[in-house]
Amino acid sequence: AMVEACLAGGDLSGGLAVFRDAREQLAASPRAATIFAACVKACVQGKHGQLAIDLYSETKDHFVCGKVTFNTLIDILVRQGDMVRAGALFRDMALKNVTPDLITYSTLIKGHCARGDLEQGLQLLGLMHRRGIKPDAVLFNSILDGCAHKQMRTLTEQVLRDMEAADIAPSNFTISILIKLYGRCGDLDAAFQVVETYPEKYGFQLNAQVFTCLMSACMANGAMGKAIEVYEGMASWGCAPDARTYQTLLGGCVRAGDVRNIARALEDV
Repeated sequence: AMVEACLAGGDLSGGLAVFRDAREQLAASPRAATIFAACVKACVQGKHGQLAIDLYSETKDHFVCGKVTFNTLIDILVRQGDMVRAGALFRDMALKNVTPDLITYSTLIKGHCARGDLEQGLQLLGLMHRRGIKPDAVLFNSILDGCAHKQMRTLTEQVLRDMEAADIAPSNFTISILIKLYGRCGDLDAAFQVVETYPEKYGFQLNAQVFTCLMSACMANGAMGKAIEVYEGMASWGCAPDARTYQTLLGGCVRAGDVRNIARALEDV
């Protein structure tokens, strides 16, 4: 009760001090995990994530915290870029018979992909499948983005097939990832193909981000004319250019020395 009273009064350091002092007594209390969760929540709200991690390290042998608290702690470490300690917490869950869920796996996989460690991310994805946990669209897109950044075309396309096989529809974000990949690989035909295929197949309307990515891919491959065609064709798709579209168009025209289209783009803005 003293811990919770301190936290309710905004005294984070006092609450944590009381919790530390009473940790052995709390070990026998059925409310230990709940009180610890309140401490972790207060640390996160106060933007003191490291305090929550330190408190866990000091007290983890005295009680078993819940799944939500584990996920919160893992998220703190992933945001810090400390995937080693995040992985250690994941193993702690298994040792304490706390079953990871989609949030647990998604947080870890996104962290590995963001740092270019696709192997670890894909291993965790495989473990998810074996445990019967179905990835969601956000997780698939994170993996696709990681593969695309490394220009791993074959693997990206395999993950896309897995995504569709799992009955998860690609989105505008997915299409943007694929366009960037194909642009980096110099395959504009493939980039245009996904634009022409997936919206009709899955019933969604392309947004400005997709068209801007397609324009950028064309420009990066020396196809300024195609980039202009993409810009001109946005209206027929029922999509209005946004600020990033105009910025991309103007930048490409300036680099290409295309005075006529610079003037036109400025008029459109």
